This record gives sequence, C-alpha cells and structure tokens, in this order.
Amino acid sequence: MAVSDISLALGNLYIAVFVIGYVGAITPGPDILLILRNTITFGARSAFIALSGIACGWVVYLSFVYFGFAHMMSQPIAQGLLSIFGAIYLGYISYKILRASSPSDLTQILGVQEAKPAGFFHALFVNLSNPKAILFFVVVVAPFANQGFELGLFVLFCSLVSGFVSVIFVGLYVRKWLNARVFLWIDRISAVLFIGFACSLGYRGVDIFLH
Repeated sequence: MAVSDISLALGNLYIAVFVIGYVGAITPGPDILLILRNTITFGARSAFIALSGIACGWVVYLSFVYFGFAHMMSQPIAQGLLSIFGAIYLGYISYKILRASSPSDLTQILGVQEAKPAGFFHALFVNLSNPKAILFFVVVVAPFANQGFELGLFVLFCSLVSGFVSVIFVGLYVRKWLNARVFLWIDRISAVLFIGFACSLGYRGVDIFLH
C-alpha cells in the first residue's frame, strides 16, 4: 500500500474517532448530566471547572490505555469495586441535591459555583466512577495500535472536550430563558437521574462479585 493510501486511511480513522468520541460525549450519562446541570443552574464558570475535573479523568483513562494498564482495569474485581464506589458516590450526591430547598442551598452543599477544588473533585470522582469508560477508550483507539497511536488518543480527547463544550454553550443559551423555580426542578430531576445511574452501577458491581 502506498504512503498516500496509508495516510488517507489513517485520516479517515481519525475522523471516525472524532465523530465517535463527540457522539459518545454528548450521549446521556453522569458526566454530561453534571455539566449540563452546572451550566444551567450556576453558569459557565462552574461548568468549565467541572469540565476540567472530567477532562483529568479522561487523561487518567487514556494514560491507562497508553501505558497498557487497560487490561488491569478491565478485570472483574476492578470493575466491580469501581462500580460499587461509583454507585455510593452518585447516591451521596443525589441525597445532597434532594435535601436542598433552593438553588442557593445547592451551591453551598456541592460547592460548584465558586472556583473551589470541590467542584473539580466532584466532577473527577463522578468521571472515574464509571469503569466502562476505559473499555470505550480501548475500543475506539484499537485501530491505531500499530501506528498513529498517540495522535489517535489526542484526537479522541479533543472530540470529548468538543462535545462537552458544545453542551455548555447550549446550556448557556437555554439558561437565560429559565427562572429559579425551573432551576430547582432541574436539580431535582438531575438527582433522580443520578439515583438511576447509581442503581445501575451498584447492580453491575454486585452482579460482578456474585458471578
């Protein structure tokens, strides 16, 4: 195969990786829900603080893939422990949100409006609590195992960031049409969805250990 053909094939793969990563980023899940909630309820500053935490989680997972630790993370015991930990943490967040009586109370509880480490670490822990992410990264970058591996990882990271930034801008546009009552219901709905994600992760973790 000619060099030009190889370059074209790799280019098409990079485009495919970007599209897959972008679509995967905006697919409903704990990460995107956290970003959307932060954006609509608290604004851009909180959203980008949370995004920085989530992005650090991606770096951790991509590092596992790059250095060959993905196999370790895919072991049943690691998957089970991370799933159970994630379920507990998401359940804790849901409990705090549901206890809040107003958006201002939520700000104090979750610490996501001010530029404080709590917002960053909340997002980081939510991201790392999903062990299926490492498998997603492995599958997406598998075509680059022999060549273009580093660039493939970089393209995937950029696609994920692009997807989340798009959601932030959409959230900022929608935000100006909402009032405090709607913000509160957004928090309550988010809490219920977090409970759903927590139950799903918890069930998966327990099922892994039972089988």
